Amino acid sequence: MVNIKKILLGLGIGGGLAAGGTYLWRLRKTSVNLEIVPTVMVHKIDLQGLILRVDVQLKNPSSTSLKLKFPFVKLLIKGSSIGSSQAVNRDIALPSYGEAKFEAIMIRIPMLSLLSSAKGLLQAIQQGAAFKIGVMTMTTIDLGWKTVPYENLDEVQLIASKNGS
Repeated sequence: MVNIKKILLGLGIGGGLAAGGTYLWRLRKTSVNLEIVPTVMVHKIDLQGLILRVDVQLKNPSSTSLKLKFPFVKLLIKGSSIGSSQAVNRDIALPSYGEAKFEAIMIRIPMLSLLSSAKGLLQAIQQGAAFKIGVMTMTTIDLGWKTVPYENLDEVQLIASKNGS
């Protein structure tokens, strides 16, 4: 009778370890498969500087539902930061095989920065020329017992404003 209890206990522990290992493997694979699609467009330009509108779409092509923090966005030109969004402490549910879209994340770039480090961006906007800008999207995946930071860097084409500003 004692041997049967030991065998059952061993099977229970082994099954739990196998299930936990499978769960962790699926979560690691999910974080690799998480896709982030940013778009950047000119929202407004005035004497104080430039406001860029960033829309971020998160895609989860896996069978695991995720809980994420609201994305933090940093804009880069040639590896140097020119502006960032506000940090928002809000949890977002991303369903399995689902998407979440975050629209109108406004990032202000002061005129002084435009005239110094982002001079090429200002010239491209004035001439209506194409311009590539780096978008670093950062979030945190909540696994329940642990949080894992996730970063994604994309280079996107700046889109001219729809309202002609």
